[in-house]
Amino acid sequence: MRVLLVSPRLAIQKGDFLGSGVPYWPLELAVLGQHLRDIGRTVEVLDLFGSDPARLTDHVDHYLQGVPIEDHRHAASVAQADIVVVYAISYMSHAEVLDIVRWFRTLRPGVPVVVMENAQAVTAYSLPRVADAFFDAGASGLVIGDAWINWPEVEAALTDATREVPSNLRLAAQRADDPARWTRLRESATRHPTPAWDLFPVEGYWNLPYAHGPKQRRYLPVLTSRGCPYPCDFCVVPETNDRRWRGDDAHAVVDMLIAMRDRFGVRDFHVEDLNPTVRSERWTEICEELIRRNAGIRFYFVSGTKAETVRLEQVELLARAGCRFISISPESGSKAVMKTIGKPFNYDHGLRLVEACRRHGIRTQACFLVGHPAENDEDRAASLAYLRSMVRAGLDEAAIFIVAPFAGSRLYANQRIELRGALASLPSFTPKGRADFEQVDAARRRMIRVFFAEKLRRGPDLWLQGLRAVLGRPQTKMENLPRRVVFVLGRVLRLRLRNLLGGAGHA
Repeated sequence: MRVLLVSPRLAIQKGDFLGSGVPYWPLELAVLGQHLRDIGRTVEVLDLFGSDPARLTDHVDHYLQGVPIEDHRHAASVAQADIVVVYAISYMSHAEVLDIVRWFRTLRPGVPVVVMENAQAVTAYSLPRVADAFFDAGASGLVIGDAWINWPEVEAALTDATREVPSNLRLAAQRADDPARWTRLRESATRHPTPAWDLFPVEGYWNLPYAHGPKQRRYLPVLTSRGCPYPCDFCVVPETNDRRWRGDDAHAVVDMLIAMRDRFGVRDFHVEDLNPTVRSERWTEICEELIRRNAGIRFYFVSGTKAETVRLEQVELLARAGCRFISISPESGSKAVMKTIGKPFNYDHGLRLVEACRRHGIRTQACFLVGHPAENDEDRAASLAYLRSMVRAGLDEAAIFIVAPFAGSRLYANQRIELRGALASLPSFTPKGRADFEQVDAARRRMIRVFFAEKLRRGPDLWLQGLRAVLGRPQTKMENLPRRVVFVLGRVLRLRLRNLLGGAGHA
């Protein structure tokens, strides 16, 4: 059985470097790839983004970054595949995923094409909420939840019509009549397959001058846990993970990190968990094991973690074990907004955590949201005040996102955010399709100005960050931004020149 795994191109919204264009790796697809090899399947990969991220294609209000699927028309992997799995890596790439499904349905009409949900990212989406679009495009089914734990049953349902359909697979005949009834299977294992990065074009990611986390020459993303227990109304994760958190065993995590260190010569790892420190003692065990085994690695909590689950007395141990970056998410300085969101936050602990990280050489990021339907001027003032306090405590960077209704979130379901026009079809953290976009974008820009003003008052911090950014030695995410801007704008210029000279709409 030959299984072809396809990861789509990623979208960059035009004129937007704050809410789109992050080079996410197809992590769970790599986990599935290793599992498929473990059970004896022949696995091949088309990573459309990673194979050439320097290539842009113009799509009206955005660019698609990577190689079009049409370029693989004559590839042996396409011709020989018995099953095709297309990874719905990001909501921004939704239209691209649909196009890939249609393309395979036309080229290989007899081959099952399934779409696999990305359950471990806040930038992804719940497939049942948009299932009809996939079935209309010709998808054979949608795989939701942890695909690797019952792949043989999924495979049998796709290739043998007499077999019972597992509960985390939905076939075209069943449509999407009640997404709430779809069952996502969750593993009880404490050890996941190590991602099969040898199947993927890792050099394509390494050659980019930027990354999701602080960019190193060679690095790999990892998941040490799955899920998140919090019910945030702007987030898709409560639905894609049923508010369940599952952490891999500490020894299994260290085994995985050391195995990838030795296999790929990598010592920097971006921890992409949704909420890695839910069980804080697990990271104490991981750190102690890393030190005991003299692993010599560095790790970065790049997708954020719940600040209160990192104990202050734990920070020194994290630093000694190799932690260099922690992202936390206050979301809002307003307790009223946080109550509506459904996420408690201990503001005093957040400040003390930033101070402790500063003392021990760990860089910190705080993520804030603007534009929540419950937010008013008083709430925005509270966020500004808390942001100022965080910078004075030693915060290294802030990320300010505009709330968008991602499919699967409660805000998507209750339609409290009005979307208008063609731009509404490209969800991002700069949702230009919001009816009130100008107002909420002005609020975001104000927060950004306040952050930089406070940083300048602290002395040389901001200047040193600028120097590291220019030299290509970032220690924070925002230090990636200048090189990302130069890289993308350079490709855009090349694309425009090509179009002026009569070339195709990509470069």
